[in-house]
Amino acid sequence: MIPRRKFLAGLVTLYAAAAVAQSSISAGKSARVGILYTADAKAERARNKVLVDTMRELGWVEGRNIVYDRATADGDYARLPALAARLVAGKPDLIYVAATQEVRAALAATRTIPIIFSATNDPVASGLVRSLARPGGNVTGVANIGPELGPKRLQLIREAMPKVSRVGLLISPAIAPLQIERKLIDEAAGGHLKIVPAIINEVGDLEAAFKMLVDSRVEAVLTTHIALFFRLRKNIFDIAGRYWLPVVGHRSRFAEDGALMTYSSNLNEQIRRSAHLVDKVLRGAKPADIAVEQPTKFELVINLKIAKALGITIPEKVLVRADRVIE
Repeated sequence: MIPRRKFLAGLVTLYAAAAVAQSSISAGKSARVGILYTADAKAERARNKVLVDTMRELGWVEGRNIVYDRATADGDYARLPALAARLVAGKPDLIYVAATQEVRAALAATRTIPIIFSATNDPVASGLVRSLARPGGNVTGVANIGPELGPKRLQLIREAMPKVSRVGLLISPAIAPLQIERKLIDEAAGGHLKIVPAIINEVGDLEAAFKMLVDSRVEAVLTTHIALFFRLRKNIFDIAGRYWLPVVGHRSRFAEDGALMTYSSNLNEQIRRSAHLVDKVLRGAKPADIAVEQPTKFELVINLKIAKALGITIPEKVLVRADRVIE
């Protein structure tokens, strides 16, 4: 049974939150949030649903007291600046984005409208915020712990496939933080594994890159932690499947779509946390004073269907550590 004091305190908090949201309705004004995505609307549907559902739980109901202006670049980074400028012209109360390229586009369009991100790599090194504790400008959000997990994913390949000696690494030189991830992976490989990098900047590079990896006799492929590979994941799995190459990815969704394994933070949880930051700003907080959050939950997902299809037996010591097994 919940103690009466805690119960009453909870009611006060709930009514206070509802009152703030209701005040916008009674004043006849809804909050306006611009959403900028690189991928197309269909690809972003799942992530957008997590955001909107969490906002609803926090008292912001689309069509009642909040309006979302959505802009998608259909995978073309070059379109982001114009889309960001269009969103800013609509005078939103806040702009919501996911990754670094979207933040940069939004920042180029405004230095005053709050910007919240949900999955950005190292925002301090990227120059998006002054520090995690005190962002200092109009940007804050939830940062990835992604490139740092590259060595862990490589270790999982070695544990799941003890005889592996050559691993392909999908990289994109245009993304600076990946140089750190590649360095960490090379160091983790030591003299035990040969890492074969394959450069991917767009979907058209995949076929030639995988042919090169096959010619180099790699036995598995590892993705690096960038949004590009998340968007291209189904293309990656289609081609890898033709060559009978297992892929270890950097997001749980990869395992659901065809990767052998993934190890990462939970992206949906990051989106939920970023929605709470959107809520704070809409209720009056300033991004400059809201610390950038980082994930605290990580999960190992193993796709046994893919393992069986590829003739790979995942050792029991790896299976028992999995947070989720797809069968």
